[in-house]
Amino acid sequence: VNEMLLFNEAISKLGLVELPLRGRKYSWSNMQDNPLLEKLDWIFTSTAWMTAFPDTLAMP
Repeated sequence: VNEMLLFNEAISKLGLVELPLRGRKYSWSNMQDNPLLEKLDWIFTSTAWMTAFPDTLAMP
């Protein structure tokens, strides 16, 4: 848990924001009848980039 807090703190200090994901909401499935879905891939950018290019989306 401590590593997660440190990671989130670093993201915040750097002023990074997550790019919205286009299409799928999740990047992994266990492929079962009742699947577990997870978002494993995260893409970050600066707020300056998002201001300059507000329609930027991440592709799965």
